[in-house]
Amino acid sequence: MSNSKKVMILVGPTAIGKTALSIEIAKKFNLEIISGDSMQVYRGMDIGTGKISEEEKSGITHHMIDVIEPESSFSVQEFQKHVTEIIDEIHEDDRIPFIVGGTGHYIRALIHGYEFDEEDDKEKRELTEMLGQLGSNVLHDRLKNIDPKVAGEIHPNNRQRVIRMLVKFELSDRISNRIGPGYTDDVKYDTFIVGLTRERKNIHANIEDRVDHMFEQGLPEEARHLFEHHSPSKTASAAIGYKEFIPYFEGSATLEDVKRQIKQNTRQYAKRQLTFFRNQLPVEWYDLDKVQKDIIMEDIYQFLHAKERENHGK
Repeated sequence: MSNSKKVMILVGPTAIGKTALSIEIAKKFNLEIISGDSMQVYRGMDIGTGKISEEEKSGITHHMIDVIEPESSFSVQEFQKHVTEIIDEIHEDDRIPFIVGGTGHYIRALIHGYEFDEEDDKEKRELTEMLGQLGSNVLHDRLKNIDPKVAGEIHPNNRQRVIRMLVKFELSDRISNRIGPGYTDDVKYDTFIVGLTRERKNIHANIEDRVDHMFEQGLPEEARHLFEHHSPSKTASAAIGYKEFIPYFEGSATLEDVKRQIKQNTRQYAKRQLTFFRNQLPVEWYDLDKVQKDIIMEDIYQFLHAKERENHGK
């Protein structure tokens, strides 16, 4: 372990209950919370991202929420830079940072210290140029082999979009498996990653309730304001909970269609989150259908009061 400074982390699929539990943990152990959600950095995107309210914060300091306007892009590289600085400041105050969120590759880049450099941009340019020399059907078949669902949503003649998705998938795979100048096999901090899970049917039920509640809170109005009063970046406009409204605003879908699509996309996203956390991060899992919160609190106490933990996995 390259650094013994402690960082507490809470992950889990969307709608699992991370926010409420994070407040309990932060209060009990006097922690400062850092949002690990890639979309909560955007101002004005509150309901659709499940952003915590001022009342819910209960006086707990939160970082990386409402950082930029929707017009701006925000990358994993920027997240790593900002959060590293925040972690250093919290450590200087002799406190423990507490990262809470569901964007797995953001958290992995942070704790494994991925070094972003010009090589990444060079790879992207070279890969785009190489793919541009292939025929449309070949490109589409290649995408179909990687993600049939995505390929089914893009016409083979839409070369630019097919190439963009191929570059995204292939570069993501390269970065995720890179060792050396990119991700290291060491970690920057002494971390304890608590992962929350439940039976799939219960996660899906939570998602159903959450999306219904978002609509009751005014999500359609928030989405309309976003697209009418801003020119959201590709990152912001691709957020689940907002992109699904575009057909509705264009008159080709009903609100029920939008709600149904948001629920479906959220279920799929929750599945991808769990897959990433299980394969890419050293998570200690707690099934909320079986484990009492007291057990989680006790394990966190043991981590925070131990001089150093070499292995957090059960």
